[in-house]
Amino acid sequence: MKHSCRHAAAAFALLCCGYASAAPYPTEGQLRTAIESAAKLLKAEGLDLKMFDAQKVGMTQSLLAAALNLDSGACQVYYNTKPEDGLIQYFETIAANDLPVLLNAMAMHEATHCVEQREALVRKRFDKILPPGFRSDSATVQGYMGALKSGALETWGEALADIASLLYLKQAAPGHWLELAKGVAGMRRELARKWPEHDTSPWLYKMIAADANADAIVNQSLFETAFQLRRQYRPSD
Repeated sequence: MKHSCRHAAAAFALLCCGYASAAPYPTEGQLRTAIESAAKLLKAEGLDLKMFDAQKVGMTQSLLAAALNLDSGACQVYYNTKPEDGLIQYFETIAANDLPVLLNAMAMHEATHCVEQREALVRKRFDKILPPGFRSDSATVQGYMGALKSGALETWGEALADIASLLYLKQAAPGHWLELAKGVAGMRRELARKWPEHDTSPWLYKMIAADANADAIVNQSLFETAFQLRRQYRPSD
């Protein structure tokens, strides 16, 4: 059985904007390096990562996408180096010096989707992954898959992935992670009209305001912290 959840092809919306020195469009080498950085963190979680050139396997999504393969148990990450007008213009707003860490954060975003899929489809920890309002005690894999396909869990899943990416930025760029994080949240809010299901800004602004005090959470991985913060910073009903 192979599982291929549809995730945001618009992963570029993860990043921030407003820099003077433009970065070039990411190369295959840069994308593979970013994915390899995520692979190291997944390895610590007991997950293997395999990367694929999206164009060579007939996929057309933008830049990055990921899904858990239930046969192999590996996180499959697809990268696409084919430039698109919107993405070209977008990367022109990114400072060249910030591009590597931001690409790493994008790869972390995708890797987090695989972590969540494993919690649901393999470990069946629905009490951990389902949002308030969903009955985790009677949840099934089939029901979870149905909720995914309907889009009911899309924003919830994107929130987890974005939170993980911000936690990564805090670790990798502690000196200016808040600036980068505000760019992420601002971009999500700006693009909400086009991709409302990807508007994770209510979570991210709460996280930023609290300075994401993940340092107080000990003996816990970045992914486990993201699961906790997703519930902690969820928008008020």
